[in-house]
Amino acid sequence: MEISVLVQLESLCLRNFRACRETDIAFAADLTVLVGENASGKSAVIDAIRMSTFPASGRQSAWFAADRDLSFGVERGELVEVSARFGSLSDVEKAVYIAELVDAHDDLIYTASFATAPGTPRRNVLSWSVGEARVDDAEPILRRRIAHVYLPPLRDAVRDLDGGDQSQLHDVLRILLDGDQAREDGFVDTANSALRAIADHEVARTSRDTIQAYFSQTTPPNRQHDVALNEREVELRRIARMLRIQLSESAIPIGDIASTGLGYANLLYIAMIVLQLAKAKDSDLTLLLVEEPEAHLHPQLQLVLLDFLQRQATHSGSEVSGVEPAGKVQVVVTTHSPVLASTVSIANIVVVARRSEGDHWRTGATALASIPLKATNVRKIDRYLTSTRAALLFARDVILVEGIAEALLLPALATTHLRSVSADPERARRYQRQFASATIVSVEGVDFEPYLRVLLDGDQPRVDRVVVVTDRDHTGAGDTRKAAYTELFSQAMTDGRLIVEVGGTTLEAEVFRHKENEPLLRAAFEELHPRSKDRWAAVVTAAEAGDDQYRAETFAKAIGNTISADDPHLDIGKGEFAQLVAEAADRGDTSLVVPAYLREAIEAVAHVGEGERG
Repeated sequence: MEISVLVQLESLCLRNFRACRETDIAFAADLTVLVGENASGKSAVIDAIRMSTFPASGRQSAWFAADRDLSFGVERGELVEVSARFGSLSDVEKAVYIAELVDAHDDLIYTASFATAPGTPRRNVLSWSVGEARVDDAEPILRRRIAHVYLPPLRDAVRDLDGGDQSQLHDVLRILLDGDQAREDGFVDTANSALRAIADHEVARTSRDTIQAYFSQTTPPNRQHDVALNEREVELRRIARMLRIQLSESAIPIGDIASTGLGYANLLYIAMIVLQLAKAKDSDLTLLLVEEPEAHLHPQLQLVLLDFLQRQATHSGSEVSGVEPAGKVQVVVTTHSPVLASTVSIANIVVVARRSEGDHWRTGATALASIPLKATNVRKIDRYLTSTRAALLFARDVILVEGIAEALLLPALATTHLRSVSADPERARRYQRQFASATIVSVEGVDFEPYLRVLLDGDQPRVDRVVVVTDRDHTGAGDTRKAAYTELFSQAMTDGRLIVEVGGTTLEAEVFRHKENEPLLRAAFEELHPRSKDRWAAVVTAAEAGDDQYRAETFAKAIGNTISADDPHLDIGKGEFAQLVAEAADRGDTSLVVPAYLREAIEAVAHVGEGERG
């Protein structure tokens, strides 16, 4: 018999829903991570799924309200639509979902439409249609085979796991018994036998008899009542209520869940939910919607959690045959955590971003899997994010630099430069705050193109500005890179979203180019190498034999690897040297002159002069 595959949510189209005026979101087969700044629209995507699919618990937890959910500026009376496209149906599933036959393609499309006209009766607000032709759904019961489970942020897992009704434990027991009445009867009989044995213990009998004696004195003889302990048969739910889930680190005495901390309680709760989804197989597809799972989780636990969710989703739905529900689990996670986002491949990430349109915001979404990147470049970005946990995918303003020296120095140089960029102290501080909100990304090389594609490619803008800071080098390679990026990202260059600043030589040499900076650099070098003052003096003497360009090139050679034995040489690590220069700048040394190309880069990221009046 054919194995039932794996209906999955491929895309979601939102129309007139909150800031999602016209927003299309593509999903990965197993795990999709939605990233984006606050108020970008991540929760709107999750709520749209909640409103347009069946809750696995049977309890609706999200409702449409026109006053809240109709896009700003859209007239009341316009429909709000959530259209979900499901693909990868097997032949068996195609037979089950006859509705998918309304279209020529093999995908299944369900559209939930919400009426917004004032006075619409509640029962008429929601209507359903099938396919691109939007025909009436002739078999609405089948929609229940696609369900969702929603885990909100900051979940009180201790309350849910250690509550009096023990509903989670009861659900696990019920699912693991899997309808095996003989096993359930045996478990219940064992529990009842144990309770009878407890009730028959000498301590219990004495307690019962003593209570009976006192109670009998409170009732008339002709209305005598008998007291008994636990002689009533109990069923599975009552047995679950008697039990308590406990948790502790290995080798530590077991204790209440609350004593282990909320983070581990959250992990236990999620594990039990996934267990139920994997074992129950009540639906062909269950969408597990997890908002901000990083709450109360240490970064290492975040990594383990997301890996666990992805593995469970990948292996779900593989054991069912025929027309029985497939039990596929597909996970959608929202996060503000670079740690979580860097755990998965960028092929699993959707960047949700908003852009201003007049007096309102509009949400757009870009699945990074849709960007035309070579497989080697996808792996390159994945390795970079995995090793650095950088906030590349979360920033609205990004500075791409070649190495650690630029990453260390730019914030210090920005503080020095932006102090004096405006005579108005408040305006200068505003520029400094804007620069501080940017993300500096060191690509450890000069191959900026994959990073630029991740940030700039696609129809939906995801960043306000990207500034590339690169060296010209002795061969003029920096100018060649700028020309290539100008051609590849011409629209972003025209819009001002991409700016490329090329230095004259290397960063350290460009700082040395200005004679006013020599005392500060000398002090930094002598602090690093107090016994090498003569080397510094030799470089300065050699540099003074020509103009400013010669001065910069001499210093670049002195700190480089390609140098002859006769040339003055500085035994210097770029990172260490940058730290010392940055320290001098942070101390407020006003004699520091910031090179012109770095001033341009700093002002671009700080948005100096933009949107100002007067």
